[in-house]
Formats: sequence, C-alpha cells, structure tokens
Amino acid sequence: METGLKGKTVLLSGASGGIGSEIARSFDKEEARQVLTYLPDERGTAEFQDLIKTLKGEYIAVPADLTKESDVEEIFKKADEKFGRIDNLVACAGVWSSTKFIADRSLGEWNRAFQLNSTADFMLARGFFRNLRKYKGDYGSIVFIGSTAGVIGESQHHDYAATKAAIIFGLAQTLRVEIVSFAKRGRVNVVNPGWCATPVTFDMLKDKQFVHTITSTIPLRKVATPQDIAASVVFLSSDVLAGHITGEVLAVAGGLKDRLYHGELKPITEDLKPY
Repeated sequence: METGLKGKTVLLSGASGGIGSEIARSFDKEEARQVLTYLPDERGTAEFQDLIKTLKGEYIAVPADLTKESDVEEIFKKADEKFGRIDNLVACAGVWSSTKFIADRSLGEWNRAFQLNSTADFMLARGFFRNLRKYKGDYGSIVFIGSTAGVIGESQHHDYAATKAAIIFGLAQTLRVEIVSFAKRGRVNVVNPGWCATPVTFDMLKDKQFVHTITSTIPLRKVATPQDIAASVVFLSSDVLAGHITGEVLAVAGGLKDRLYHGELKPITEDLKPY
C-alpha cells in the first residue's frame, strides 16, 4: 500500500532502542530519508551499529543526550544542513523508571524522569515547529510514543506514568491545534504501546506465570512486538493513509484497558460472583 513517505524526511529519536530501531527499519522500507538519534553510551552505540547494518536508504546519525538543550539544537542543525525541511517527527526516546513506591522515590528521580520523557519531547517538538516555520509547506506530522501507563497508571512507576500522561493529554492535544499555524494540514498523534517484547522485557517474558498474569487483562492474550508499534507509527505518519487523523491516541496493546490488581483472574462461569 502506498504511504507517500518516499523521499520524506523523518526525524526519529531513540533509534537504537527495541521499538525505535524497528521504526527506523520501517521508514527505511518506505524509502524515507532519516535523521536518527541515539544516546552515545556504550549500549546505545552498540545497538545503533546493529541497526545501521540493516538500513539501505539515506540517513544521518546524530548521537545526542536529549536532556541537553544544546544536543537537541545540534540535531536540528545537522538535519537542516543535510535535508532542509523535516516532514515528520517521531519522538520515541524514553526510559522506564526503577520499580519503587512513591514513598521511596526521590525528587531527583522524579525530575530525571520528566527530563527524559517529557522535556525532551518538548524540545524536539519545538525544534520541529521551528523547522516548519523556516521551510513552508502544507504538511507535517508528529507521532509521540506514549504508553498505556500514561492512561491507566502503573503501580510503582508513577513517575513514568506521569511523564507519559503529560505528553498524551497535555502536549499532544495542544500541539494538534498549534501545528496548523505552521502547516495547515499538519497533524499530531500518539501511539500508546502496552506490554511489548523488547530487550527491556525479554527476561520478564521468560517467566510463564508473569506472562499469564499480565495477559489476563489483554483480550488478544499476547504482548506486542516492535513491528506492531512501528506499523502504527508509519500509518499515522502517512499523509496518504492518515491525512485526516489528528489529536488521536492509538493504543497498540491488544485491547488492554486496565491492570490486574489482585492476582490471576478466575475463569468466567455461570457461578461467578460479582464480588
């Protein structure tokens, strides 16, 4: 199916991660030009090197710490020098917080989570809007990667959930209105992954009881793959396929709507009691 993304320039943050790398491969298959950012630590660099071995299309790589304003500005400077106009922004970079009750969470940890998951997206969106203002055009698209945690919460990951809620309900819903002042057919949407099979979760997903428990609230009874998330991002980034979709939050979570709070759900039978 034609997406219209061939020759378009996509800025993707977090390209070295499990989901981000699959998004990069998906845009590469669509023959988009890419500005790929990654955290230049040992792990991020190694994962990024694995990614670029699989890419065939045109891209530039920009190592960046997205908590630093100067690094984010450098991304847009290099993108401008190489490609000029940026047509699509996909804000994928983010971190999963350590597992703690709020009573044990430090203010430093809380602030750090917002720096990485919310403030970074603000700076990326700001740079994208500045690019749109410089290079006039009717179209432009942002896809933020949120999380089901930002909608229904996640026990002992309150900071992560709060950072994603800020993007889903605050930033994205405001920018869907603002973007049309920079590109009259501009769109802003969010993809909310639920549980997904990535390097972060591989070890957890080896535990059969854990999988049994987390999928008890998922009608499709399975977790997502990075390909599931990437396909949704490509769809929403396409002006051909999703040209009249903006301000929407697409959950890619197998039907997940809530958490399991008190152990494994019992099978539903005629004798099931309401309490």
